[in-house]
Amino acid sequence: MPPQEPILFLWGLSAWASKVTAYFALRGIPYTHCEQPITLPRPDLASLGINYRRIPLLSLGRDIYCDSLLILEKLELQYPAGGAYPSISATDAKDRALEKLLEKWTDVVVFRSAAAVISTDLDLMKDPGFQKDREELWGRSWSKEAQDALRPAALAEMRANWTFLEELLRDGREWVLGNERKGPGLADIHACWIFDWLLMLPGSFPEDYFNEKRFPNVLAWRERYKAAIEKAKESAPKPTEIEGKECVQKILGSDFNDDDLKVESDDPSGLKEGQQITMAPIDTGYDSADSGKLVGLTNMEAVISTTSKEGGKEMRVHYPRWNFTFKET
Repeated sequence: MPPQEPILFLWGLSAWASKVTAYFALRGIPYTHCEQPITLPRPDLASLGINYRRIPLLSLGRDIYCDSLLILEKLELQYPAGGAYPSISATDAKDRALEKLLEKWTDVVVFRSAAAVISTDLDLMKDPGFQKDREELWGRSWSKEAQDALRPAALAEMRANWTFLEELLRDGREWVLGNERKGPGLADIHACWIFDWLLMLPGSFPEDYFNEKRFPNVLAWRERYKAAIEKAKESAPKPTEIEGKECVQKILGSDFNDDDLKVESDDPSGLKEGQQITMAPIDTGYDSADSGKLVGLTNMEAVISTTSKEGGKEMRVHYPRWNFTFKET
């Protein structure tokens, strides 16, 4: 069976989506994107029976992959090195270890303070609807007063994170894994995406604390990264745009992508094939859980079988194991 066409659900300025679109561009992989509202509700995803509320999500047929961590892992398997699309992944054990550590570092350590450094002077941060949506997502107040109170500590944490990168890049390397590379690799995506996104938002990093004198290598690396991604997007296949209703019908009319799902019998969770389970993130968006019959369980992912609200078709929803919780319903 030929691979299913990737369909990416995103909203245009999503930080997490920028990580995935950079990956598509650098590898030249064609894909379709379906624009979603920046806040709930998202009727297209609801029609597919998906409760998961964070962006992006990836459809490969009626298999839906949640969280950018799992999306990139799945794309690495779907389009392996040596195929039609150039690999950007590390090739030796030491570099692969750094690649994965940087992925977890930005996802957990850096992201923890990312939201609090966003300037409350931005128009979007003043929008009551956006504030309410993000309060539901994060489980805390997003008022101007609450955000401003969190900002000094968040900026201090961010400066420590920048210092780590400055030390890594101090030897003059152009890219995270060294000068042997002719451009950014997956390690650079993992390390740069959140800083690149925040630097695009005016006021996130005050120049008094984040400047070329203190962080010359970080800022030069970020400029190289930004230019390389823009150039790659110009030469890569332009993403196909699809409207929500058409997208839903396209997915419901497709096959499953994964033919070899398995439930590992020795998983420490004790979960068994066929059990009804509930899956949810443990950091943000934990109130938007998905439930269904367990049909896949490995170190990488948990997969449930659910039913779409539109058309009553079987769907499979994939969550990563990292930073998520899984329990019998």
